[in-house]
Amino acid sequence: MQKFELVIIGGGLTGARAIAAYREAGGDGRIALLSRERSLPYHRPPLSKRYLRGETDAEQTLVEREEFYEQHDVELLLGTEVTSVDLHEQLVAGLRYGKLLIATGSLPRTLDVPGADLPGVFSLRTLDDATAIREAAAQTRDALVIGSGFIGMEVAASLTELALDVSLVSRDADLFAQLRSPEISEHLVNVYRDRGVEIIRGDEVHAFRGRSRLDTVELHTGRELGVGLAVVGVGVQPAVSFLAGSGIAIDDGILVDPRFRTNAPNVYAAGDVARFYDPLYGRRRRIEHWSNANYQGTEVGKVLAAANGGYDTVSTFFTESFGLTLKVFGDVSQHDDRIARGSFEDGDAIVFYLERGRLVGTLHTGQGEKAEAELKRLIGTRISAETLAVT
Repeated sequence: MQKFELVIIGGGLTGARAIAAYREAGGDGRIALLSRERSLPYHRPPLSKRYLRGETDAEQTLVEREEFYEQHDVELLLGTEVTSVDLHEQLVAGLRYGKLLIATGSLPRTLDVPGADLPGVFSLRTLDDATAIREAAAQTRDALVIGSGFIGMEVAASLTELALDVSLVSRDADLFAQLRSPEISEHLVNVYRDRGVEIIRGDEVHAFRGRSRLDTVELHTGRELGVGLAVVGVGVQPAVSFLAGSGIAIDDGILVDPRFRTNAPNVYAAGDVARFYDPLYGRRRRIEHWSNANYQGTEVGKVLAAANGGYDTVSTFFTESFGLTLKVFGDVSQHDDRIARGSFEDGDAIVFYLERGRLVGTLHTGQGEKAEAELKRLIGTRISAETLAVT
């Protein structure tokens, strides 16, 4: 039976960054990377943007080329499905580990409606998904995107730029409803409508219809849309089903401390799948974005090598569509007040999110590096609303 000092489950950005940081911090011994996908770890943001539009190829999405893994003594076990973890024997997929990093990411939520499995109905999570959507887009003129979070909004923009007639349906009245910012929602409605996207708010899919493949989508209001392509972007869930009965603590993700340690000895988790303790807010969070996977992968790599590392930052998230870049700093999920400055229409705006009179996050566009660094500093110090009003 093969023994590895470090076994990583998950072939995404977090795992690749962990390998680099682990070796740089002096971690030695053999590493095995297990991934259910057959591709080398790649960046996911291009899948809904440049790759989907055909502006870049698969190789350009890679985090590292194959020689990186050879140089860092990593055994790549691609196309490997992990079904369980044996904590007592420290075994996974027939391999014995010294330390185990779980970085399995998340899986897209699906719609439990008739016809959801019809050809022409897609979710977007993997490179293969994006390739299939791109190929389907070349064979149709009309598309429907379900969901107005960042995946839905980015895909709708990309399909429009591929010259499809696109409709977007959102069960929420506001776009990016999780941000609870009417300012950005109304601006996005105008931007997308100006580009020809039909925005349908307050409605949901009742059924996907078609004989051999999708040709019609029926909404709850009874409206029917003739489309040859539908992309469902209604959120994701942590990929943890293989851990059932393992003894690893799970609650909307794998529970870890600020150094990414689980309740099991020598087992760590990072990236989308980890529900970690954020010392800035004094609560657990789970973040499903590229910047978090990038940061946590590097930090957990240091920890695995017994070096200084752990979660200690102001989280960031970005999205881009139709040339508009939006950034979110901090945690805006539990705010109870907001202050809006500037204009999204003019390309220079900041929404400050407050919780109990303290700054906890921002949504902004058009800010330079110095301004963004200052926003992070203000969030990190939990500046009061009274002080913010005079800055």
